[in-house]
Amino acid sequence: MSKDESATGSNSNDNNSRKSNKHSTVIWPLIGGIAVIGFSILLLTLRAIMPSLIIMLTGISLIVYWIYIIKMKNQGTGSKYDKQCLCAICEHKESSVCIQQKCICCSIAKGDKIVGHTNNALQ
Repeated sequence: MSKDESATGSNSNDNNSRKSNKHSTVIWPLIGGIAVIGFSILLLTLRAIMPSLIIMLTGISLIVYWIYIIKMKNQGTGSKYDKQCLCAICEHKESSVCIQQKCICCSIAKGDKIVGHTNNALQ
């Protein structure tokens, strides 16, 4: 195996790790919430009722925060526009710039309103 092949292999591993990091979910609020609820149950068995209830509410709020993070991440994946503009005419980098400047070459219009963006070269 030559030097170039080993370098290419490490680059593909780096790209795979970046992709997995991009799609990974944040798990620390869930683990923290479960640990805090477990600690509050331990305090509840020791008959410390008020502190255990307050700590249990903290654990429940961490779990609710984790659910909120997951829901927001899932909403962010369905973007209305493509992130990158591949049009050879206007040469913008992002589709949002094309929509703001109302580029005729790659924007989808309905009447007088811009309703979307396309990267289709055969438009």
